[in-house]
Amino acid sequence: MNSRIPEIVEELQSFDFYPFRRRWGSGFRPHFSFKYRSVVWHVDSSRGTAGEVNLITHAHTDHYGQRNAKNPFALASEETATILEVCCGGFSGRIFRVGETVRIRKNETKVKVKTYPTHHMHGSAAFMLGDVLITGDVKDYRDLPKCRVLVTEATYGSPEFVFEDEIDKLLSVDRAALGAYPIGKSQKVAQILIDAGKNVSVEGKAEAICRRLGIDVCDSGEVVITSPRELKNKAGRKYVLTAQKFYSFPRIVVSDHVDYRGILEMVEHCDPEYVLFYHGRASEMLVQEVKEMGCEVLTLEDLNFLSC
Repeated sequence: MNSRIPEIVEELQSFDFYPFRRRWGSGFRPHFSFKYRSVVWHVDSSRGTAGEVNLITHAHTDHYGQRNAKNPFALASEETATILEVCCGGFSGRIFRVGETVRIRKNETKVKVKTYPTHHMHGSAAFMLGDVLITGDVKDYRDLPKCRVLVTEATYGSPEFVFEDEIDKLLSVDRAALGAYPIGKSQKVAQILIDAGKNVSVEGKAEAICRRLGIDVCDSGEVVITSPRELKNKAGRKYVLTAQKFYSFPRIVVSDHVDYRGILEMVEHCDPEYVLFYHGRASEMLVQEVKEMGCEVLTLEDLNFLSC
């Protein structure tokens, strides 16, 4: 363990920010929790106890919004709540519009939570409490504010992940099946293609989400969006939409995340003193480069000794 970690965590308390992890069996609850202004908050994690706030950055299953569908102390954007309603049958938490400031009150403690778009998927939002910015997953960081503590992702946190989205290639596709993650990417890609004048149909749960979000998909389109696992059952041309390289089908690079270079640019843009990578895998190279930018750096694993 980096001998500086306890000291860094102590310094973070000067911002009223005390991160920790909740123990669960032999491991930990998803992601992390923190205390701020005497309130306990859980980030993209399983439900806390009564009065503890769950921040849901977006509706992807690996950020555990579905664990909070019936949680009255969960906080999610309108679009995130809509997607959770489709996937889980309802959402009982508090709902906001991305860009609004939400006011949380517990006993005599009042906290303002500012929200910002991250453009990862419909409804994805970053939360800012005082000097602490918690982004969730990010596609475009340009709407994020400067902060002193940046809590963010490192999905493509290794230097081999440098890529550009192939939107022109996507728009050139005609009469083909496209494999895309049903929640998030299917809706984003459908909207891009519809805006370009194409007739698009979407299969499975992704279709219901599109319709609830007001995306005008049709019943039988020249382009069909399906899940990657269903591509093998499709005839004709087929592509998987991803920046990953492990699929057997031809790919068109369309990612919902910043790449390695984008992570560094996001840190430069937000200009923090401290960075915590809480999702994905931050490589040693990424940690070192962020340190060279003048930041103290923690990863999720560094918080394992801060558990309860």
